[in-house]
Amino acid sequence: MADSQNQAAALKPEQILEIAIRRRWFIIVPLSIFLTLGFLYTLTSNQIYEASTTILIQPQRVPSDYVQSIVTTDIAQRINTISQQILSRTNLEKIINEFGLYQGQEEMFQEDKVTSMRKRVVVTQNSSRRQGTEAFTVSFTGSNPENVKNVANELASFFMNENLKARESQAIGTSEFLESELEKIKKKLEDREHALAVYRSKHLGGLPDELETNLRTLDRLQLQHTDALNALRDTQNAAALLKSQISRIREMAQNNTNATIQQDGTIVESSNLSITEQQYEVEKRQLDDLLLKYTKKHPEVIRLTKSVEKLKIKIQEEKEEEERQNIAQDTQTPEGVNGAASANNNVLFQHEYNLKQLGNDIVNIKANIREIEQATQVYQKRVEDTPKREQELQSIQRDYNNIRESYSSLLARRLEAELAVNMEKKQKGEQFRIIDYARLPQKPISPDVRKLFMFSIAIGLGIGGGIIFLLEFLNPAIRSEEQIETQLGLPILASIPSLSKPGDNTKKWIERICFSIVSFYAVVMLLSFALLNLKGIDKTLDFVKTYINI
Repeated sequence: MADSQNQAAALKPEQILEIAIRRRWFIIVPLSIFLTLGFLYTLTSNQIYEASTTILIQPQRVPSDYVQSIVTTDIAQRINTISQQILSRTNLEKIINEFGLYQGQEEMFQEDKVTSMRKRVVVTQNSSRRQGTEAFTVSFTGSNPENVKNVANELASFFMNENLKARESQAIGTSEFLESELEKIKKKLEDREHALAVYRSKHLGGLPDELETNLRTLDRLQLQHTDALNALRDTQNAAALLKSQISRIREMAQNNTNATIQQDGTIVESSNLSITEQQYEVEKRQLDDLLLKYTKKHPEVIRLTKSVEKLKIKIQEEKEEEERQNIAQDTQTPEGVNGAASANNNVLFQHEYNLKQLGNDIVNIKANIREIEQATQVYQKRVEDTPKREQELQSIQRDYNNIRESYSSLLARRLEAELAVNMEKKQKGEQFRIIDYARLPQKPISPDVRKLFMFSIAIGLGIGGGIIFLLEFLNPAIRSEEQIETQLGLPILASIPSLSKPGDNTKKWIERICFSIVSFYAVVMLLSFALLNLKGIDKTLDFVKTYINI
C-alpha cells in the first residue's frame, strides 16, 4: 500500500495523460450517464419561479422638530407584525381564491393550502447604513410565472395598505386614549378647583395670605379698645362731676342762696353778666379744660365747641338788643335775685341735659367696646388658626397643582397627538413606497440548472476517477521500464515491442468509432446543459420545438 502511494506521488503529467487515455472509457461513460440523468431530471422536474417586490421605507416628510410622530415601534417589529397580519389564514385564503392558486388540487385540504402558501412567502429586510436607507423585499414562489408576479405585487400592496392603517390606527388610538385621560384629569381638576374655592369661601379672612392684614387689624382694634376705655373712663368722670354739680344746685335752690353755680361747680356771686354770658363763660372754661386732656376730634370737645359758638353769637345779639333799648339793670334789686335763680335753673337744666347726653355716650361707648372685643376675638381666632389653615390649604393646593401639571402635560400631548393624526391622514409620516415592482420571471429558481450541471459533471468525473484509481494503483502490474529499475532493482538490457494479432486494427477502429459516438453524446449533453443554463428551460424547449418543426 505504501508502494502504491509512493507511486501515485511520483506520477508525472505525461503518465497521468497516458492513464486517462488508456482508461478513457471509465471517464466518458460515467460522465455521459450522469449528464443524461441530470438533463432528464432538469427537464422532468417541476419548475419553480420567484418574483419579488422591493419596498422602500420613506422617513417622515415633516421635520420631527415640528411634529413628533407617535408611532415609535421598531421598523423590524412593525414589518414582522404586518407580515403576521398579511399571512393570516383569512388573507391567504382570499389571495388563493382571487388568483386561482392550487387549481387541479381540489383534493388538497384548505389548511394544507394555507400552510404551503405561507411557506412560499418570504419577507427579507435590507438596510444600508452608509446611505441611511431601509427597505425590505417581499418574495413569492410558484410554478406559474404570471401568478407569481401578480401575487408578489398584491402582497406588496397589502404591506403598504396595512402599514397606513396600522399607523393611522395607532395614532388615532393614542389620541383617543389621551382624550379620555384628559377628560378624567379635567374632572379631577374641576373638583379640586371647587374644593379650593369652597375652602377659601368658608375661611375667608382667615387664610394664610391674610395673616398680615389680620395682625394689623388686631393692632388697630387693640388701640381702639384702649381709646374706648379711656373715653369711657373720662365720660364716667364727667358724668359723676355733673351729678355732683346738679346736687349742689338743687341744694342752693332749697336754701334760696343768691349765687350762681358755674359749669365747673364753682359758686360765684351774681354779677352784671347776663345769663347767656355766664353760661358762655362756664362752657368756655369747661372747653379749655377738655382741650388739655383730649384732641379737637373728641365728641365732647366737638359738642362744647359748637355750643360755645352758638352762645357767642347769642351774646352778640343780646348786646345789640340791649343797646337799642338802653335798659339799666340794678344788681341789688329783687330782680337780681330772681335773675340769679333763673341762671341757676338754666345751669341746672343744662347740666341735666349734658348728664343725659353723657349717659347716652357711656351706653354707646360700652356698646362700641363690646363690638371691638368681639371683633378682637374674631381676628384673634383667625390669627391662631392660621397655621392650621395654612396646612390644610397647602394639602389642597398641592393636590391641585399636581393635577393641574398633569392636565397641562396631557393637554400638550393631546395636541401633539392630533397633529400626528393629521400628519398620518395626509400621509406625511413614514411610508412604504414600492421602488421595484415584481416582474414576470423568465428563469426558474428550481431546478437550478447551473448547480445540476456542475453536480452532474462532478459526480461523473468523480466516479470515473475513482474507478481508474482503484484499477491503476491497487493493481501491482508493472507497466513501465522505470518501475522495473526502481521496484526490482534490475537493469534493462533490451525491450521487446508488443506483438499485434490479427483483427487488432478492426477492434481499434470499432473502439474509436464507439468512443467518438459516446464523446459526441457527452458533448451534446454538455452543450444542452449550457443552453439550459443560459436560455432557461422554457426558451430552450421552445427553440428545440421550433427547430424540430423546421
